[in-house]
Amino acid sequence: MYDAATVRQAYREQKAAFRGLGPVRISYAMKACPLLGVAALLASARADASVVSLGELLAAKRAGFAPSRMQLHGNAKTDEELRGALRAGIGRVVIDGAEEVDRLAALIRRGGTVSVWLRVSPGIDVDTHTYLRTGTLDSKFGASISTGDALDQARRISRTRGLRLIGIHAHLGTQLHEAERYRELGAALATLARDVREATGVTVREVAVGGGLGIRLRADDRVLDVRAYAEAVTAPIRAETTVERATVYCEPGRALVGRAAVALYRVVATKRVPGVRTFVSVDGGMGDNIRPALYDARYDAVVAERAGATGGEVAVAGKYCESGDILIREVRLPDPVPGETIAIPASGAYSVAMASNYNHHTRPAVVLIDRGRARLIRRRESHADIWRLERR
Repeated sequence: MYDAATVRQAYREQKAAFRGLGPVRISYAMKACPLLGVAALLASARADASVVSLGELLAAKRAGFAPSRMQLHGNAKTDEELRGALRAGIGRVVIDGAEEVDRLAALIRRGGTVSVWLRVSPGIDVDTHTYLRTGTLDSKFGASISTGDALDQARRISRTRGLRLIGIHAHLGTQLHEAERYRELGAALATLARDVREATGVTVREVAVGGGLGIRLRADDRVLDVRAYAEAVTAPIRAETTVERATVYCEPGRALVGRAAVALYRVVATKRVPGVRTFVSVDGGMGDNIRPALYDARYDAVVAERAGATGGEVAVAGKYCESGDILIREVRLPDPVPGETIAIPASGAYSVAMASNYNHHTRPAVVLIDRGRARLIRRRESHADIWRLERR
């Protein structure tokens, strides 16, 4: 269940955080929640869209984003995806890999040009789950700055007909809360922009700093103030004369939709293991939110019918046939009984997007609350939906 007002407020906070820090564009990372009903809220607010596949591009277009205000990312874009992006009139293609330079150039019609960013790896480690780090040297994403690959690829792009290098891009990871790491990122990109100018004569006009700002999943989580983040990442860029007037692109996903949704589960059963743990089993789990199993994400929960009540420590267990299907390993709840509702806040990012039909369970319905009215923005799946592409 998503709340439209929370999404709109989060976008306004992102815009306000960068006020007075030079030209900035906020680009919604569609992968966080590609639901049309949610993405349309940000399209109507005039955000850009950051997409990582042809499917996300088409979803963003259906939600109301203009293709000219989209950026296509991805370390393994197929020719089909690149063709689709070019046909749609994509605003920016983010080149991620030397081989992509020639492949993209070959697909451009004679006499045409496409604006591109170069994705780079700044070699900055961050304090988050290993799977959520994307800016280190040991990453599948981006050309390394330290090895010289980034500058070599910038030279190659600048010499390639049909490609117009206008920006550089990097992303450190997600659920980040250290201002100093963002300051390092801004400095690395500013220095690279200066080196690109000296080596190729190309002036970098757009600097994309990714997203990844952490949000509060539990009441006691430590998070970085949005303004402090904005100041940290832009200060080194504005201090470098080569890019002081460049447009900075920020690409939040979780920060815009993460806290806008509450996941609702029905209690099915309780298992008590004296001296070990009490398991409260619910009618969902890793099929609708794999993040606890995949990234060790830690959420809070309440019994919706008794939201103010306290109780003992329990684990909220999912129904999927995996020992790792534990939505919350430790949370204090009043003794839940079958039929009651457990609500898990801050479930808006990557839960719906990464949902699956594992064990042939159907994916849940999604509701949007907007100005006091509730409407269905995705119906509950049926088993017929699961089988519709299968043949015997």
